[in-house]
Amino acid sequence: MKRPMIGAHTGSGASPDNTLASFMEGVQSGADIVEVDVHAAMDGTAVLLHDDSPYLLTCTFEQLNQPEMRRRLSPTYAEHEIATLEQIFQISDRLGTKLNIDLKSADSIEPAVKLIRQYGAWDRVHITGYSETMTARFPDIPVMINTKLEIDPKQLEQYDKIAQRICEAARREGYTGLNMNYRTCFEPIVETAHKHGLTLWVYTVNEPTQMERFIRMGVDAITTRKPETLLSLLRQ
Repeated sequence: MKRPMIGAHTGSGASPDNTLASFMEGVQSGADIVEVDVHAAMDGTAVLLHDDSPYLLTCTFEQLNQPEMRRRLSPTYAEHEIATLEQIFQISDRLGTKLNIDLKSADSIEPAVKLIRQYGAWDRVHITGYSETMTARFPDIPVMINTKLEIDPKQLEQYDKIAQRICEAARREGYTGLNMNYRTCFEPIVETAHKHGLTLWVYTVNEPTQMERFIRMGVDAITTRKPETLLSLLRQ
């Protein structure tokens, strides 16, 4: 049975999401991949942040990282400085950590691509999230499409056709794989993706029974907030 890669979801430890501390917890968990959410500040600096904010349009990274402004963004940042994607690349470059860069806006695309190229990280980075225009503009960057698939029980009998359509489109548009909400992922799409030369990741899987299901299904990566639990199951 193929072993899926373990993706440590942002904030998979005790530290708040999208902080340097949470990233290091992901690294130390034994995961193969660590996910970070990325926006861009007004000056084009890629920063770790999940939610959009009007301050991103009016503040440079240096301004955003001032204590008063950090607290406006979120109480989380009262005790934690805002991390930059470049800091993450510096650490992952040294440790060889694979990254899932979950882009949250169009403005975050070019700063992220610039850093991937600067650090020569093509072989250890996968882009998820906001990916419109990316495969055409940056064909050298590995991008996975978020399927945004919603499954009505009435559609299940049509699922094979849906899977075929999704995979054909992803292949045609230059994506390297599918990134799927686990609730929408069933065996036919895993098989179809692999037949099309695509990888398939599922997120965010935290229950052991669901982890076991996707291990049996043969997905390529499982993103979870409980990487240690998944690692333990894979060692059994």
